[in-house]
Amino acid sequence: MDIWLTNWLQESFISNGRSGATFIVTRIWMRRNGGSNMSTSGKRSKQRKASSSETVVLHAARSRSGGKIRRQGSGKRAAKNAKLYKQGYHRGYDEGVRQGESSFGLVFEGVSIVIPTYNQREYVLQCVSSIEKHTPAPFEIIVVDNASKDGTAEAMLRKGGMVRVAALDKNRGFAGGVNHGLMMARGRHIVVLNNDILVTPGWLENMMTCLDSHPEMGVVGPVTNYIGGDQQIEVPYREVEDMWSFAARHNRPDATKHRETERLVGFCWLFSRELLERVGYLDEGYAVGNFEDDDWIIRAKLAGYRLGVAGDAFIHHYGSVSMKALGEQDYEVVNKDNEQFYTQKWGDPHALVADTSRLSLYAKVSTSQQENKNKTTQSKSDSPDLRQRISTKGSSDVTHKLRRSTDFYPEGCYISDIKGDVYRLMRGQRRKLNIPVPRGISPVLVAKPDLLGAPEGEPLISAGEVQGWPLERSHVHAQPVQSNRDALEEGMIVAATNERDIWYQISGSKRRRFATPYAAERWGVQSGHIVHVSANQLRTIEEGWPIIAPPQLLNEDL
Repeated sequence: MDIWLTNWLQESFISNGRSGATFIVTRIWMRRNGGSNMSTSGKRSKQRKASSSETVVLHAARSRSGGKIRRQGSGKRAAKNAKLYKQGYHRGYDEGVRQGESSFGLVFEGVSIVIPTYNQREYVLQCVSSIEKHTPAPFEIIVVDNASKDGTAEAMLRKGGMVRVAALDKNRGFAGGVNHGLMMARGRHIVVLNNDILVTPGWLENMMTCLDSHPEMGVVGPVTNYIGGDQQIEVPYREVEDMWSFAARHNRPDATKHRETERLVGFCWLFSRELLERVGYLDEGYAVGNFEDDDWIIRAKLAGYRLGVAGDAFIHHYGSVSMKALGEQDYEVVNKDNEQFYTQKWGDPHALVADTSRLSLYAKVSTSQQENKNKTTQSKSDSPDLRQRISTKGSSDVTHKLRRSTDFYPEGCYISDIKGDVYRLMRGQRRKLNIPVPRGISPVLVAKPDLLGAPEGEPLISAGEVQGWPLERSHVHAQPVQSNRDALEEGMIVAATNERDIWYQISGSKRRRFATPYAAERWGVQSGHIVHVSANQLRTIEEGWPIIAPPQLLNEDL
């Protein structure tokens, strides 16, 4: 099995040649290692494999036979039929696996709509029906059932159509459910949708128009009748039956109703696959629900994306039915704990975003000045046609202005995927360790999108290429930081003597601040790693991207 298939869902088609019954199966290939270079961390992953079985999730599909298989005699005839059945089953299964492998990584030009749900069968059935009725564009619906006890998964399987169902073995909360659906999604664009939503005519088309309105527009949300923040609007109806006529009038395409915003609630998001690959999955450190959407939106803004509200896209929201099911007391406990975790992780996220935007603007100005200088020099020798081609490059490409999650990870840190493969981030590249992980190094688990976001570099094949992490001054052998007389060394963790609680890493001749003590802790940085320097010495070093904490991943399949 290809090693890159270990964390992804593959489609298999299992057919019975005699009855014509067809099932679509999603198989999560758990920790299959296809190479001989196994790190010590990888051995731990292999040990876990022994105690965990493959997860198989049945998708909805209709049987062509339309009824039960009839008994076909007894004795030798029955044995022959059973043998033929088994042979047909295995042939179909093997062919399904082959097709799943060959289609791995293929993206379809449509929208994947991800709906996490828990014990809300009737709501999610209504939601899916509204999507099927009012979404003409190519789409797939992915319902992630968080181990509901009300028959949600079975009801979805019976529904069939464009619905794919993932029935999880336990409740992984909103973040975990969404992440599982994002892992399954194959569309060029993705919608994350609450289970208590009714979509309306024109909802997706109008949101898509808003998303396409600017190259940096990253996430778009609609307006609704019930939500926190500025996406809630006044509505004239009280009963759902009266909602449809209002929505039909409201959803007439009108780009003048599109606007930028600073926050989008996670009841309905539209974004591109490219954004997902840059920003990554939701943080599963938030229990049940609340604040994980704010967390993800902060990361999207740090990556350089804008947020938009499509004011001409109205959808109906019943309103937090899963959270209300907790009861008032439990809800308050969960909400308070998540708020504390959010604050611990981000501190002042708005100041962090503002600082990053300032650094990005400075980088754009510097790049533009350098481009103009290069063009002036080049124009002396180039033909007019060539000069024209040069002028369209560089800053005009928005992808050069956007960032990835790994841009906010520390230089020299060690990260690992679920298979146990370990990499070191060095100068913007991921370099795989083809040797056992040295003692004292604890790689941080990251999701596949985060890992693949960094370009692949040459593997590390000798112990001499591997340094400890976090780095202390006595362990660093890199070149001193330029223009710094006291020679602060590359990779060091430092703090000013008058601000000992604010830590930086010296990286790429810049000082990169850890966003919070929690961020430093997630990367294994402790007070014993800190080298104290004067404030004046630190100020002479140019400021770089902040260092943030990677999202927690409790689902090992990611």
